[in-house]
Amino acid sequence: MKNKIKLTNAIPWAGRFGSAIAGLLLLAMATSSLAGSPPAPEVLPPSSLPYGFSYEEWSAKFWQFNLGQSSKHYALLGVPDICSGPASKVRFPGPNIIGGDAIHIGTNHITMPAGTPLFFPVFCLWQDNSACPLTNFTTLTAVQLAEADEANWSAVTETSCTIDGVSVDGMENPTNSIYNVVSPPFSYTTAEKDNVLFAAFGEAAACIPGDFTIYPAVAEGVYVMLAPLKPGKHTIHTVAVVGPASAPFAESEVTWDLTVLPPE
Repeated sequence: MKNKIKLTNAIPWAGRFGSAIAGLLLLAMATSSLAGSPPAPEVLPPSSLPYGFSYEEWSAKFWQFNLGQSSKHYALLGVPDICSGPASKVRFPGPNIIGGDAIHIGTNHITMPAGTPLFFPVFCLWQDNSACPLTNFTTLTAVQLAEADEANWSAVTETSCTIDGVSVDGMENPTNSIYNVVSPPFSYTTAEKDNVLFAAFGEAAACIPGDFTIYPAVAEGVYVMLAPLKPGKHTIHTVAVVGPASAPFAESEVTWDLTVLPPE
């Protein structure tokens, strides 16, 4: 989709519908600042190849999973089901694709089993060639889609994430952050019914059928891979700003309250 920024959507979209710059807001953790409280949760750095994959590869898996969701049966704690071994434990907390105003403020609640790593974006967007009618699909290459992502991402001026009240360092400059990554080209297949594209874009995406595969797609964003949290209550808070801080034209501020269950 062409690189027109669609500010009325709090999701990223690419192609003829306008690439929506958006905050996919996923937050999850929480809480105890009293003396003797456990240490802050561990954020795994992009250089670590967490659970066998790079942040870039995880970002593609994140989008493949979320763009394949049904809006009527959206998984609050996504099971990627695309990995084996330790990577199979990683989850994508949601809901992750949301429509809304240019200013989005919200709180979400989720319960999860112990021993679960989380991969989530602080803010991200994607591009692909889809358009309505289907005959209007563009033919941009993966490189051109990545360039469109980069152009849109240059408007993002602030990203931040705090976990249990502790800030994640290295997000002050969204374009130079070590957590800012571009995915490899990926494909995604829409849900058979009530696909998220229609839920997010309405009639503008009405022609995209269910069980339909789109390739290539490319995403850019600031993401976090979080090691398993200790049982109990946790809180994550993310903020993103698009445009000048004095007069932003899109903002997101989301809090996730997360309950981690004891081991079975």
